[in-house]
Amino acid sequence: MAKKDATKPTRRPKDRRTTIEMVAAELFAEKGYAGTGVGEIAERVGVTPGAIYRHFSSKDDILRSIVTSSLDAFIAAIEVPDDAGTESRLTEQVRTAVTLTLAQPARVAIALRERYSLTEAARHELAAKGRHLAGVWEDAIRNANPTVSATEAALRLRLVNGILSSLAQRPGSRQAAREHELFTSALVAMLLAPADSSPTCAEPVRRAEWSPPRLRRREIRDISAKLFRMYGYHGVGMDEIGTTAGISGPTVYGTYASKSDILVDACDYAVARLGLAVEEAIGSATSADDALRRILRSCTATVFDNADIIAVLNRETDALPDVDRLRINRHRSDYYNACYAVLREVRPDLDEREAGMLFVALGNGIQEVALARHPRPTVDAVGDLGMTFLRGEQPSP
Repeated sequence: MAKKDATKPTRRPKDRRTTIEMVAAELFAEKGYAGTGVGEIAERVGVTPGAIYRHFSSKDDILRSIVTSSLDAFIAAIEVPDDAGTESRLTEQVRTAVTLTLAQPARVAIALRERYSLTEAARHELAAKGRHLAGVWEDAIRNANPTVSATEAALRLRLVNGILSSLAQRPGSRQAAREHELFTSALVAMLLAPADSSPTCAEPVRRAEWSPPRLRRREIRDISAKLFRMYGYHGVGMDEIGTTAGISGPTVYGTYASKSDILVDACDYAVARLGLAVEEAIGSATSADDALRRILRSCTATVFDNADIIAVLNRETDALPDVDRLRINRHRSDYYNACYAVLREVRPDLDEREAGMLFVALGNGIQEVALARHPRPTVDAVGDLGMTFLRGEQPSP
């Protein structure tokens, strides 16, 4: 066997940059952008950190590249020919978006979930692409469904983004064809649903002259949840929490024993609120259909009132101590399973796994709407769209 010439320089693989992007996207999806270091990316790729910097100037640059390539892929995928019929055009756009999501789940998940972590310069750079993509979607929605306003089209698009993000974060399945059909049908049904006669946007709530005093523990928990949601649990320190709350780090420790203690408290609060919302909705229902409608309205109102904390529950449970993660996931499974059972009674064609996929994805879509904050749609508007999504219908061929 010929010996390798040690003096001959080793060629770098032509696809090294693409490999780094792919591996980084997988790690960002697993651990969050803030919780992943360049060293971890390099280790999984099988190179030194210095090799990473030959292709990217920083971790921020890697994220910018992932989001850019994902936006470009979506734009290319959904710009179907104008000569297609309006409804068939929208159906084809949805179908290709679902295909892309299932084919590149890590990239899509990061582009939709972590785009808020981009630097201000990167956000400014990508703003035009984002507006173009949103414009293509909104034009397709309104051309296929002239009953909806621009505001309602934007609402439906936020739901689509959250639903696709949830689909992208699920582990791979042998039933990809079935999942593709379920999500295509559900999304097309939601986008083609007639506009609700009630106002899409809620009236601003008038603030009462008196409000109950804020407890220090709740104030720290709520501020921490907002920071965890914006920068990831691993990207926030106790000193940052104290500074944002207007108190010193040591004072925070006088209320919470650790950052982990704050996360546990936030997740406990979130599962308690959602569990109560589901229990009350089912308890007051007269049928499975009525129960599902009540669940959606009750859970939407709860998410709207607690958007940051519920986003942390959905994104950061892996950072919980083992005993707390098991307990919180068990409580979450209790109310999720109740919701799945109701949905399967409304739709007997779904098995438990399929019902769970659709319900969790819709929840992520509602969360996306809640985090956008402005303009805030009504609970009824979101609930009606959610019902249409869960009921689904067969898309046009």
